[in-house]
Amino acid sequence: MKPPKGIRRTATGSWRVYGRVHGQYFGKTFPAETALKVLKDWRHDERTKIRTQQLGVDEDLPPSGSLAADVQDYLVLVSAMPTIDQRTYDLGCWVAALGAERPRRGVKARELALILNDWRAGGLEAGTCNRRRTALMHLWHRLDGKSAKNPLRDVPRFKEAGALPRGRPYRLLERVFRAMVPSQSRARLKAIAYLGVAHSELKRIDRRQDWHRKAGTLTIRGRAKGEGDEIPTRVIKLTTKGTAALREMDRQQAWGGFSNSTLGRRWHAAIARVRLELPDVPDVRPYDLRHSLGTEIYRLTRDLKAVKEYLGHKSLKTSERYMQAAVAAGVARAAAAFNQAHRPRKRPRR
Repeated sequence: MKPPKGIRRTATGSWRVYGRVHGQYFGKTFPAETALKVLKDWRHDERTKIRTQQLGVDEDLPPSGSLAADVQDYLVLVSAMPTIDQRTYDLGCWVAALGAERPRRGVKARELALILNDWRAGGLEAGTCNRRRTALMHLWHRLDGKSAKNPLRDVPRFKEAGALPRGRPYRLLERVFRAMVPSQSRARLKAIAYLGVAHSELKRIDRRQDWHRKAGTLTIRGRAKGEGDEIPTRVIKLTTKGTAALREMDRQQAWGGFSNSTLGRRWHAAIARVRLELPDVPDVRPYDLRHSLGTEIYRLTRDLKAVKEYLGHKSLKTSERYMQAAVAAGVARAAAAFNQAHRPRKRPRR
């Protein structure tokens, strides 16, 4: 059986347990006979300890009922959350703003609103401030229950600008793929591009149970997203490129967990190599590969419902950004055609 993420056998047969929490690396070597449960428990405890230290709290002396103590309890409850590192950082910002020993029960909505407004006035994006608000609200929900009094209910969200379309043409993506050597990272990036899966969905694909080769379909397991939301399990029909991406995952043994940051570094390094020949290559994030599939599906079908079902969106409103990207590309082609038809004619020289 393959060991879980962050645990591997060394060349000498011993166990190496390792991980990274917000840029801070930790690791330890254990004897070969150590039970797997001991290894997993140590890794979990170490991650919790580092998160506590990053919050600036002494894990042995958190004042009972303080914000810092409640944050610790909450992080243990949601430790399996895919975005746990980001949630830890956001709550750390609240601890720094309110004070580690501040009793959570005494926090008022007006004070929270002032802190959020200060962050916004200081240059933080509306989406970032809303994410921090959500983090603290979810802490209240998990520790006190959704029906309990929650001061965040009286703190309005900031109005966010409409999500910008991030889909990129596949000829550009293929150029970047060619700039990468065959590897697990390239296989995973291709899977995101041609299956339209999110990072967390790709990590949970079971090649034996979810990939139905004869039927040409792939089951994508549901995932938690946002405040109590859950994306349901869906089944997609595989394209030729999607099947090829899964086969490359097989060849590279790229199944299971992986580091999002490592994937991002490999991708941006490949973009930098492409820019040596094409300086005007735009910035592309790994998650834009998923957006690219949604944009291409809409461009070819003009069917927003197909985009919604293929990518697992909860509503058509989310899918509309892919329509915007496809329309933007069409407008660009229309402008180019107009310029071509109405280009200035050269006057013959006398």
